[in-house]
Amino acid sequence: MNAKSAKERESKKNLENGANQPESAESKSASDFPATYRVGQIKATVYHTPTNGCDSFTTVWYEGPTRRRKSFPDPNAAWDHAVMMVDSVSTNEVEEIRLSGEERLSYARAKPVLAEFGFTLDSVAVEYRDAKRLVRGRSLVEVARFYEAQRMRDVPKKTVSEVYEEMLLAKRDEGLSNRYIGDLRGRLRRFMADHDGEIFEVKGPAIRAWIQGLKVANRTRNNFRLSVQTLLSFAKAQRYLPKDWDEMEAVPLWKQKEEVAEIFSPSEMVSLLTLADSRLLPFLVIGAFAGLQSAEVERLDWTKVNLQSGYITVDASIAKTNSRRLVPITPNLKVWLQKLRRTRGPVVEIANVPNAIQKLVDATRPARASEDEPEKEPTIPWRHNALRHSFYSYRLAEVKNAAQVALEAGNSPQMIFKHYRELVAEEQAKEWFAITPAEVAKITPIPGLKAA
Repeated sequence: MNAKSAKERESKKNLENGANQPESAESKSASDFPATYRVGQIKATVYHTPTNGCDSFTTVWYEGPTRRRKSFPDPNAAWDHAVMMVDSVSTNEVEEIRLSGEERLSYARAKPVLAEFGFTLDSVAVEYRDAKRLVRGRSLVEVARFYEAQRMRDVPKKTVSEVYEEMLLAKRDEGLSNRYIGDLRGRLRRFMADHDGEIFEVKGPAIRAWIQGLKVANRTRNNFRLSVQTLLSFAKAQRYLPKDWDEMEAVPLWKQKEEVAEIFSPSEMVSLLTLADSRLLPFLVIGAFAGLQSAEVERLDWTKVNLQSGYITVDASIAKTNSRRLVPITPNLKVWLQKLRRTRGPVVEIANVPNAIQKLVDATRPARASEDEPEKEPTIPWRHNALRHSFYSYRLAEVKNAAQVALEAGNSPQMIFKHYRELVAEEQAKEWFAITPAEVAKITPIPGLKAA
C-alpha cells in the first residue's frame, strides 16, 4: 500500500465526514459559508464575498508559503476549485515528502507553537531564513528586542536644522552666555552644511569622518565633537532620538598634545604696559593680575568691579564655565583700577582687541638703523592665553594653594596643579604682583622698543 493510495482514502473520508464542509453546494445558501475543505494540514476555504450587491464566492488556499485566491459567481464552482486545489497540493506533497520519525516529532512540536499566530510551518521557515540573512546570523530575538527599544515608529521626524533651532532657543531660555551660544552656533552651522537630513539618519561613522576631515588641530576637533554631541543629546532629551541612541560611541576623542603654558616675564609685562594704548590697559591688567579669560574681560562692565569689596564679579552670562564667580582684586591690580576705573560701561572700549594687540606686539620690534634694513622680529611675541597663564603661575607660586587659585580662576585644582606648579619661583611671583603704575618706571623695560 503506497502513500498516495492512503492519501486518496483520507481525502474521500474528509469529504464524507468533514465538519465545516457543506453536504451539497446546491442545497446550501450563502449563509453556510465560510466552509473549509481539508486533507491533513492542507486546506482551502471558500468565503461568501458579495460585491456591489452581487453574490461572489472566493476560494483561498496556500501553495507553500504563497497565499492564493480566486473568486467565482457560483458557490459550486468555488467549492469544486477548493477540492481540486487541496487534492492537487496534498497529492504532490505526499509524493515528494517522506518524514522520518524524528522529523514527525519535530513537526508535532512546532504545530502548537505556530498556532498562536496561525502561521504554516513552511511560511515561517522562509521568513526565518530571510531574516537570518538580513541580520547575518544574529539572534532574531535580540534583534527584535533592539527594534522594540528603538521605537523608531514613535519618534517624531525632525531635521538637524529644526533640532538646532529648538536647541538654541532652549539654551537662551536657560540663560546661558552669548559666548557659549555663539560658539555652538558657529560650529553647528558648519556641521549642518553637510548634514541636514533627518536627525535619526545621522550616524557615528559619518560624524567621525566629517570631524576628521576638518583642517584643524585635534583640540578643535574635540570642541566640534562636543558641539555635535550637545545637539544630539538635546534631540534625545526631546524624544527626537531613542533613549539608547548611541551613535556618538563611534566618534572618539582625538588625542591632544600636552599644552605648554606660556607666560610673560615681569620685565616683559612692564614693557607691554609701557607701550600699550591706554584703552587696552584694562584688558591687560585684569587678565594679567586677576586671571580672567580674554572673552570675559571683553564682556565685563565697570559696574562689576567693586574696589570697596575687593572683588570682580564674573556673571554666568559672560563666564566660560557658565557659573558665577568672585575674583579677588590683588593689591597691585587695585592700584591700576583706581587709575583706570569708570562708573559704568564696558571695561574694554576698543572694538577690535586682536588688532590692538597686534599693534602692541609690533611696537616691540627694535627700530631699524635704516630703511633698507629688514624689519626685525618683535622682541615680545604674543603668546596664546599668556595673560591668564601668567596669573595662574605667579598666583600659585605666591599663595601655594591650588584650590584657592582654582576657585579664583573658575578651574579645577587638578588642572591648576598639573599645568602651573613650579613654573615660576616665589621671588618672580613677588615681582609680578609688584607691578603698578608707580613701579613701572623702576623696572627697566627691554631696550630698543618704540611707542605704539
